Amino acid sequence: MTISWEKRRSEFNHDWLKNRYLPVLAKCVNILDDCVEDPQFEMEFVETVLPQWVEYRPQAMALVERFEVEMSPALLLSQPPLSVLPEGTKMWLSELISALWLSRYPVERWKSELASCVVSTNEAYMQLHSLVQAEQIVSIAQLRPWRSRFTDFQTRCQALAKSIEVFPSKLLVT
Repeated sequence: MTISWEKRRSEFNHDWLKNRYLPVLAKCVNILDDCVEDPQFEMEFVETVLPQWVEYRPQAMALVERFEVEMSPALLLSQPPLSVLPEGTKMWLSELISALWLSRYPVERWKSELASCVVSTNEAYMQLHSLVQAEQIVSIAQLRPWRSRFTDFQTRCQALAKSIEVFPSKLLVT
């Protein structure tokens, strides 16, 4: 059974954050440190790459908000052979399964830590974005004086990726 939460988690954390966004942020740091030159990338980054965070942030929050609902083993009651149980039985059994799951796994902690990372990453982004707007920055080279703000955002994106990694990648039924 493939669960949409698992798919969204993979698309956000692996496909976008780890394999596309973080490598580009690392390239930006290399440019800030004069280790790499890429004039076209330098001119496109501020306008097209950096703002991707705004587009993907809601997906990160949706992972927090939907995890418990979409990953509870109580979902198995809607799949054969359990789906044939009487509705009344499924109702109380669903509550019991969810309660056991929540007592065995630190679901609330996982959600809280991920939400905190999303908020922290967004705060770093907003500080960087405000700076870009105030200073009318259009290229990476103009970010050199504020390298620490940029690397703070990068570090928080990395922490976000790690906080998502602790979530199970499949339905936990034990």
